[in-house]
Amino acid sequence: MKDSPRGWGQLFASVCTDFGLTRPTSDKCVFVNLVNNSKTRIQDVQPNLANIFEATALVSGNDRIYSDCPHATAILIIASYVDDNLAFTNCAALAAELKEHCNVKFPMNAEGPVNWYLSVKYDRNPTTGAVSAHQHLYIDKLLKKWGMKQCNPLPTPFPQKADDIIKELAKPVASHDEKLIKEYQALVGSFLYLQVHTFPEKSWAVSVISKYMSRPGPTHLVIAKKLIRYLKGRHNITLRWCAQDCTGAHLPGTMDMRRILCRYNPSSTFISWIRLLAQWSCYLLARK
Repeated sequence: MKDSPRGWGQLFASVCTDFGLTRPTSDKCVFVNLVNNSKTRIQDVQPNLANIFEATALVSGNDRIYSDCPHATAILIIASYVDDNLAFTNCAALAAELKEHCNVKFPMNAEGPVNWYLSVKYDRNPTTGAVSAHQHLYIDKLLKKWGMKQCNPLPTPFPQKADDIIKELAKPVASHDEKLIKEYQALVGSFLYLQVHTFPEKSWAVSVISKYMSRPGPTHLVIAKKLIRYLKGRHNITLRWCAQDCTGAHLPGTMDMRRILCRYNPSSTFISWIRLLAQWSCYLLARK
């Protein structure tokens, strides 16, 4: 049973490879398939993620292999997390073919456009290219679990006089409290989960408190709970990536959570990718 996750990962990878998907060396949890969608157009260069914008040139309806795909290349990108998978595609027919291919080996559901994934709520705007994400419900559960739903929010992830606090945290802990250790580890784990998805601004604070996972004391727990108070104040702010000028990022520091104007270059690769992916369909593929 210990090897079951590894076995499942190998099985899913083999099924994807058999379908024609390839894995980039940079991330083995991502699978990519680029299929010619033009009956007459000769592709001088094999399409890949580096020349993706040339591959997405429009083709007429009579020249399409997949009638529902308006581009010269039908693209399917799978992001896999155990048995929950996201399928980014500009061709619903290609995604349906993958689903049927998977069902030969194991039952797989196509659960429609993604709204929730790994406890994160996603919203996508195909017109502007904006993608937003938040974990409001997860934060609510965290506040309730620690009895801090009515706590006063803090404007920053780490308290003032950080140098003094770091010195205090570095002092040896006299007593070993097993219950406190488990509570502290669970709390820091929750912070890490939030940090990875929607709270990058608290990365430094989490890195500081995570150093004391093996032997924390009451002081460490007190400082960690201050991060919960920061989450209370940050609760209703959504992380947003934009393909146009926007005010989608926020920095703490004042009581009104002042906004900063984020100006992105629409021609940059990263932002163009956001615009492109926002225009595609995004489906949740889950194992039955």
